Amino acid sequence: MKIIKQIEQNRCIWFDRDCWEQCPDDFFSPFYWKQQHAVVGQAKGRGQALFFQHQDQSYVLRHYHRGGMVGKLSHDRFLYLGKRLSRCRQEFMLLCELVRLGLPGPIPVAARMVREGLFYRADLITKRIPKARDLSELLVKQRLSVDVWREVGRVIRRFHDAGIDHSDLNIHNIMLDHQEQVWVIDLDKSHRRSKGKWQQDNLERLLRSLNKERQRMPHWYWLDSDWQILMQGYQGLK
Repeated sequence: MKIIKQIEQNRCIWFDRDCWEQCPDDFFSPFYWKQQHAVVGQAKGRGQALFFQHQDQSYVLRHYHRGGMVGKLSHDRFLYLGKRLSRCRQEFMLLCELVRLGLPGPIPVAARMVREGLFYRADLITKRIPKARDLSELLVKQRLSVDVWREVGRVIRRFHDAGIDHSDLNIHNIMLDHQEQVWVIDLDKSHRRSKGKWQQDNLERLLRSLNKERQRMPHWYWLDSDWQILMQGYQGLK
């Protein structure tokens, strides 16, 4: 990867020149891609994502939003503490690290921070994972195989062994592609750290999300025994 940093007035853009020769500001505008008739879909949620096509490749454009009570006051503005500490740059650089480590996460393409006085807004562009769906989408329709649950555990362990603390590891942030490869997405506010209690905290958060969806959904094809299989994969057992 060849990371380029370009600064213009109140904005800073980081992008991988191995992916794009240039990265104009328009590339972070949903309106621009709609004008190009390049939009192929959209994912809803707190951080809405736009899917678009460019040069025969599918990409995901995500605008950073705030959650909770603070998000009701300022849904997409964050306190400016410097370019290096902006959420988009931190996630972009962490994703670059995942590529270097060979971990199955989104491939970063570009990030943008726009400063507005004491605050900033931010965006991130990644390559779209082909034919992938998150586990919550799958579990409302079908049970997943023992092999899939075991592989989920193995992948989480690979992230943990590399010191990747996922700040929000839940069932919506784990994806499965058409070849049943497991991917971990949405690493906003995540970072690398030495081993500690956070690893168990990650697993407990994921388990809570599975139980929460089971209580909420009329059809939810997940059993407690599936969690035991996941943990066997995490522990390296067969």
